[in-house]
Amino acid sequence: MLEVVYFTSVVLCVLGSDAPCLNDGGTCRYDHLPCPGGYVSGLCSGASNRRCCQSSGSDAPCLNTGGTCQYDHLSCPGGYVSGLCSGASNRRCCQGDDSACLDEGGTCQDDSLSCSGEYVSGLCSGASNRRCCIEDSACRARDGTCQDDSLSCPGEYLSGLCSGASNRRCCIGADSGMFSNVKVYSRATWGARDPTSVSAISTPVDLFFIHHTTGSRCYDFSTCAAKVRNTQNYHMNTKGWSDIGYSFLVGEDGAVYEGRGWNNVGAHTSGYNSQSFAAAVMGNFMTTKPNTAALNAVKNLIQCGVNLGHITSTYRLYGHRDVSTSSCPGDALYNEIKTWPDYSTAAP
Repeated sequence: MLEVVYFTSVVLCVLGSDAPCLNDGGTCRYDHLPCPGGYVSGLCSGASNRRCCQSSGSDAPCLNTGGTCQYDHLSCPGGYVSGLCSGASNRRCCQGDDSACLDEGGTCQDDSLSCSGEYVSGLCSGASNRRCCIEDSACRARDGTCQDDSLSCPGEYLSGLCSGASNRRCCIGADSGMFSNVKVYSRATWGARDPTSVSAISTPVDLFFIHHTTGSRCYDFSTCAAKVRNTQNYHMNTKGWSDIGYSFLVGEDGAVYEGRGWNNVGAHTSGYNSQSFAAAVMGNFMTTKPNTAALNAVKNLIQCGVNLGHITSTYRLYGHRDVSTSSCPGDALYNEIKTWPDYSTAAP
């Protein structure tokens, strides 16, 4: 008997692997179905609408910060943070761009949380209730800085604009650019020593003197601040004065550095300290005058003093040499200030 054996050909259909999705704790499904944590493409086999549904709970730490969990080879505007997303180690939390809030000195947070200043919309990434908390916003709106009012303020203090204790007030002028378009660095900013004593000056004054410090010139904050500190040490340690002598110092970075400021008698122009302020431009200006940035800073500083009521509107401007045998403020700088409209040829 002849036995005929039939072989049946079996064709197996092998789907692509869903392992990438499963490894992330997700489930592959068609994306018309609801998904609590959102769909991620490229992790599932099959049709393009068969995608990986992520679990919502595991990504909550990222979502709560206004971020989105995604693979870190993808572009992310605000940078990636690890440890906030479920799944593989390269699935990280992409933070939105909060730079607009950060630039205002604020913090992006859920607006149900307490904010000592005020919330501003439109500056934070994420949900609409994730807003920018800008503390001390009333003071910031005046270009001021909130600080303890026992600290020196080159401008003036205003109450009611800062959060916290009653002695935390808004200093208008400290590092704010409020001095008629000139930046003023406070004593705290450049690293001043405390004075051994102070004497209040009666204002407004009618005289303003220009000096130079001699020595090297400076063109950036770091170099200028170091020069101011060295000047203070020289005045206090070698000359035995209670503080740096000048009311203000000016660098060729275009900034003003607070010395004794608007409130205290200086030690800059013998015989006139109690009735004048003085600014010293840092450097030696016998042969060349300071750059335009420094000259404009001096002019704007004086105008600020007038605006704040510390200097009379009819003030008279002098060089140090006008009342001494010194060559200060240097030939080139002296010739420059003699062209300014408020320079006086009459004796003080």
